[in-house]
Amino acid sequence: MTVHEEGTGHYVDDGEGHKKLKVRQTAKRLHRTRSLVKERGNLPQSAIDGYVVTSVGPQWLVWTTCGYHVCNVSGSVDCENSDTIVTVGDDVWIVPDGATDVHGTLTGTIVKVGVRRTLLSRKAAGRARREQVLVSNVDQLAIVVAAADPDYNKRLIDRYLIAADKGNIEPFIVINKIDLADVMGIRDLIVEDLAAYDDLGLDVYFTCVLTGEGLDELRQRLTDVSTLVAGPSGTGKSSLINALTDARLAVGEISKVYAKGRHTTTGAVVVPLPNGGSVVDSPGIREFAVWQLDADELPFYFEEFEAFSGQCKFQPCSHVHEPDCAVRQAVEDGAIDADRYDSYCILRHEVTTAQVHR
Repeated sequence: MTVHEEGTGHYVDDGEGHKKLKVRQTAKRLHRTRSLVKERGNLPQSAIDGYVVTSVGPQWLVWTTCGYHVCNVSGSVDCENSDTIVTVGDDVWIVPDGATDVHGTLTGTIVKVGVRRTLLSRKAAGRARREQVLVSNVDQLAIVVAAADPDYNKRLIDRYLIAADKGNIEPFIVINKIDLADVMGIRDLIVEDLAAYDDLGLDVYFTCVLTGEGLDELRQRLTDVSTLVAGPSGTGKSSLINALTDARLAVGEISKVYAKGRHTTTGAVVVPLPNGGSVVDSPGIREFAVWQLDADELPFYFEEFEAFSGQCKFQPCSHVHEPDCAVRQAVEDGAIDADRYDSYCILRHEVTTAQVHR
């Protein structure tokens, strides 16, 4: 099976001359927003560039060479995005107001949003079919889960992996709180359970903030690149970041002023690292619905199926109910990880049900 570049999409030959889409499809929709989305507008002479650090209520905290600015979005903004006009990580151009707000922070207006080179998105909550872009312009995705308290969920990991692939982000996995696994005597079991990801060529790091295990290796992985740190609540994402840099506290103090009593990690926050690069600390989530995923492209995100899918009796094969399915047989033989296969079946049921109700 061969991967080809075609425009901005990656296509995969199935061996019979057919090509199937493997990456995030272009959305063809335009939802109502409070700002008028336009393209190719001329920038005001007073505009300066920066990037979005975090949200502060309905506004955005933007870093520029002139300092932090709290910004509104212009009523007519130049961008290519419709559902999520601005998100954390966006390159933006702002027009400073030449003033400060009641908290002493410079203010301005976002007039242009740059093209997103990468993104991590999911289906927005609710019934509406709408994409929610969580973060843009990061190089890597660190999927942080805990060895215990709470136990890790491989199905959530698999969803993050698909979203990272769609958004052109390189993923890796961090198993934090590994000291708890030692106390419980289950480290070897966890290593064995995660072997499927190692077989896929994914890096897996085992870390503990209390003992310092794995922090040097993780610090090296994060240097000179931008990394989104994501995963469920309670896995110690912020603790890991605080162990690597104290810059999180400085950004948090600015955000805290605008939080009105809420916990400061209610939204993603860009945090610079002392040796170069940055991390994006993101709030924990329990569910992750992959955006714009259909049943036909789903098998391509489970690369271990490829070695067996050509041997299925029926072509194409859903790998769910057909007789003489080589993929299901590989699961029974232990050649394909059973949990990964369960993730596939659950996702296939979700996307086929969604397609029926469109």
